[in-house]
Amino acid sequence: MFGSNAWEDDDSISEGTVDPETKTIDDIDLIKKRIRPTAKFIAAFSIGVFFFLFPIQTSDGQTTIPLDIVVSFIQAQSPMFVEVLTFLLIAAGGLFTTVSMAHYKGWISLDQSTVDRLELDYWQTSNIFWLFRLVGIVLAVPILFEFGPEWLLSGDTSGVVWGALLLTIALVIPIGAVFVNLLAELGGLQFVGTLAQPVMKPMFNLPGRAALDSAASWAGSFSIGYYLTRNVFDRGGYNKREVFVICTCFATGNLGTVGGIAAVLGILDIFPVVVVLYLISVVLAAVILVRVPPLSTIPKEFVAEPDPEPVFSGSVSDYLRFAFNEAVKTAEDGSSITRSAVIGLIDGLKLTAMMLGTILTIGMSVVVLNVYTPFFEIVATPIVPVMSAFGIPDPQLAASAIIIGGAEMFIAATLVVEASTITQVFIVIVVSSQAIFFAASAPMMVDMFDDVPIRFRDLFVLFVQRTVVLVPIAAALTHAAAALGLL
Repeated sequence: MFGSNAWEDDDSISEGTVDPETKTIDDIDLIKKRIRPTAKFIAAFSIGVFFFLFPIQTSDGQTTIPLDIVVSFIQAQSPMFVEVLTFLLIAAGGLFTTVSMAHYKGWISLDQSTVDRLELDYWQTSNIFWLFRLVGIVLAVPILFEFGPEWLLSGDTSGVVWGALLLTIALVIPIGAVFVNLLAELGGLQFVGTLAQPVMKPMFNLPGRAALDSAASWAGSFSIGYYLTRNVFDRGGYNKREVFVICTCFATGNLGTVGGIAAVLGILDIFPVVVVLYLISVVLAAVILVRVPPLSTIPKEFVAEPDPEPVFSGSVSDYLRFAFNEAVKTAEDGSSITRSAVIGLIDGLKLTAMMLGTILTIGMSVVVLNVYTPFFEIVATPIVPVMSAFGIPDPQLAASAIIIGGAEMFIAATLVVEASTITQVFIVIVVSSQAIFFAASAPMMVDMFDDVPIRFRDLFVLFVQRTVVLVPIAAALTHAAAALGLL
């Protein structure tokens, strides 16, 4: 259930009583590996990894993942279905939220069975996000039926927010949720988390299971990463600080998006280099930012009974045995693959309906501001000398692109299409790594994690921090790659 707790909410559960146990392989009661749960884990893990991580080269020479291929295929074959689905999800989100808010405000009275059947507590939110979801319906109607003013229907406004963002999110979250739930319910999370524990804890102060969230974001979508994080958070696997860190440091641009930006800029020939520089930047920025406020000061509170990850010590083979044991044990207690997939799809549709109206409302506000006013150009002016100091060619374009990157990555990329290769690579790295995009990921974070709570003012501070940290990192990596003849 998505709540509305504040930092000091009494319903939060302190971390102080859940110190993890340190174990070796000799301390573990390894379960007997029965064929059915073992096969269930292996099948679910293989399916999930295949759809999120398996690289496939498309007919046009680009490398992507099966999830992206499925989504792209549906969009190409049934564009009207995708548009209608997107509208229906926006309308459902606004309708269910209105019924929920009317009930909890005492305007209408529904019996408990109806409340439970409609899951009204799930749709309850703040007044501002209720308004955003309703405004989303108002904006979606003329966009879907293509009538209204030019500023609304322009390819630079609704073409970006509706066409590039919402129509993708409406498919990515529900379809991706199917495979996320397979990994989360049937042992994949435990397997990856156990193996990654030695790295995640000392570098980022995160449990090893957070590695799967990061992988899902990088290979699939930040929205998939959020979904997985929400899933684990509700089970007591993360506290509020860990959720905040994962969402703002690791749910960055996915590799498909980075490739799309590279394609827009015409630098796919050096895409492998760009990807390596991008991943290094994300890791270095996270190492720094998790140790400074505001991330370091967020309370370590849970919203469910804490489920700490056991601290395990041993050899590589011991870790593999332990990870496999934990995975099979989870799979044995879990549902069937089919039922887990169906539950994931339903959860994904609900989550998408809850968020799309908010994303449309805020996203349109941002892009209209960018297209019809000089706001972002004026705001970027103080950053121009910084770009020059770091040796970035076309400093005005680079500065504006970085600021607009806080709204939407693709919009930022369009500014440097004619810039030098160094500027293009620098911008791809920075805007793909910023993680906080106020036209998409920011409203999604705020709405999905209102019980953390993640607030816009906190996200703005973190956006500034990430940008300040990423600029020198990206500049140094870009110049180093150019010096080595890689660009």
